Amino acid sequence: MSNEEDLLRAAIARVLESPSRKKLIVAGPGTGKTTLFRLMLEGSEGSPDNFLVLTFINNLRNDLERDLSGYARVSTLHSYCLGLLYNTPSLRSGLSSTFRCFPGLGSLIRADWTHIEDSQAPHFIREMRGLSEDNHIQFYLERGSYYDAVDFDDTVYRVLHHARSAPEALGAYNLVLIDEYQDFNRMEAGIISLLSDESPILIVGDDDQALYSQLRDSSWDYIRELYRNGAYEIHELPFCMRSPRVIIEAVNNVIAQARQRHKLQGRIEKPYRYFAPIKDPDSKSYPNIDLVRTSVQRKNANYMGRYIAHAINSIPRDEIDEASSGGYPPILVIAADPYRSQIVEHLEGEGFNVDTRREPSPRIDRLSAFEILTEENFSNLGWRILLEAEKPTFLSEAICQTADISQQLFNVVPPDFKDRILDELKTWIPPNGEETDLDADDNHQREPKVRVTSFEGAKGLSAQHVFIAGLHNGELPRDPNEIQDLEICKFIVGLTRTCKKCYLLFTRRFANQWKSPSEFLSWIDDDCLSYINVDKQFWDDTP
Repeated sequence: MSNEEDLLRAAIARVLESPSRKKLIVAGPGTGKTTLFRLMLEGSEGSPDNFLVLTFINNLRNDLERDLSGYARVSTLHSYCLGLLYNTPSLRSGLSSTFRCFPGLGSLIRADWTHIEDSQAPHFIREMRGLSEDNHIQFYLERGSYYDAVDFDDTVYRVLHHARSAPEALGAYNLVLIDEYQDFNRMEAGIISLLSDESPILIVGDDDQALYSQLRDSSWDYIRELYRNGAYEIHELPFCMRSPRVIIEAVNNVIAQARQRHKLQGRIEKPYRYFAPIKDPDSKSYPNIDLVRTSVQRKNANYMGRYIAHAINSIPRDEIDEASSGGYPPILVIAADPYRSQIVEHLEGEGFNVDTRREPSPRIDRLSAFEILTEENFSNLGWRILLEAEKPTFLSEAICQTADISQQLFNVVPPDFKDRILDELKTWIPPNGEETDLDADDNHQREPKVRVTSFEGAKGLSAQHVFIAGLHNGELPRDPNEIQDLEICKFIVGLTRTCKKCYLLFTRRFANQWKSPSEFLSWIDDDCLSYINVDKQFWDDTP
């Protein structure tokens, strides 16, 4: 047994054998957190309902559910809170037992404020996420109860608000496991804190991977506070078992350069080491990161798209099969527009099976309204969605008449409008909701499947071959003289998706604009990089 294996076994054993009720593991990507979760659950007595695993987004939930099936309940924090609302009457406070979860409710309530208060709506969701003392949340909750509906954030807020005085409503478990804690906001961290008072808990996170401060008001401050406040026993998982040696070296280069520039202040220092027993073969096959400079990038000279297609065609079949059997994509492309759309267009034109799925946007349209109104003609939510979709001249007057939530919208809309809608509902037939067989539709497309996403969308993903495109100053980072910690974290997350090989792409000229390579590229030691110049001569020399 190698020294690395001895050290890894010892690190895992310290966690498994610890009697502490509160444990915090700070560990980088690919360091075996899911394996540790499974070992924790295997060594614990009780049925799956006695164990709770919470994570941040559906990508991560799906992977954990697959790997921990039969050991524990696995859920996103939102789904967990939604279940509590349905099953615990004391938490609902104004909602019926048949309330709806309607993504987009928040935008309707913001619009209600502008009609009723005749002023710009507050940032209700930000106030909830930050647990602001000076807030307008009561207006939001009252309107939500009026519509008998919740959105994502107010689901969590409602549970936290009531569970503070009755934490037993959250339930007690033999063990609670929390993944990706650095991506939770103050409100969500409040739920975790209450859970930790009721049940033994193990929290895992990495402040180097905190990407959602701008999108969800999350903060690495919460994991750093847990690390330093003494309430949690601290553990580490020091070895990355996902990536080859060059990726580990590059990540440590980036962190060292950031620290020299006085960035990542307050960062939790943690080991991130190469694990030779597993990754030696890949490290020998792929000793370098390819740094790809294209002479131009535009729609009719799509060198980034062409190069990615060229590289994909060179991937050995056994690596594609290995990814498929492991349940993860063989190829991941991380890019923002305008590069993203041009790359996707070229890959699809070449017949590749390109997956660009994103979280669906909330639907505030006639279809959503009619789906609700066919079940319940008097639904305040159904009529409110319909009014927002059609925006009739009486919209503001109708909303104002419901300001004290004593009247149903059904009773304040004009009779002719109401009668027209009710007549439509009598003959309305829902559209065919059968889902198409995506696998069958993909039969005409070339393998392997290519996942294209953003840095944020890449969280929870890994792939054999990872392409990060559009690495320019002015984009990542926005300002090379004022680099933000969040931008450093994005670059680290992108690199660490890699199981075998990583490709970093930039261009000298996009359309008629000259581009300069990202400052981050200079933070990686030359020994890690293999330089490739993609120009007309490259294509002339490429079969």
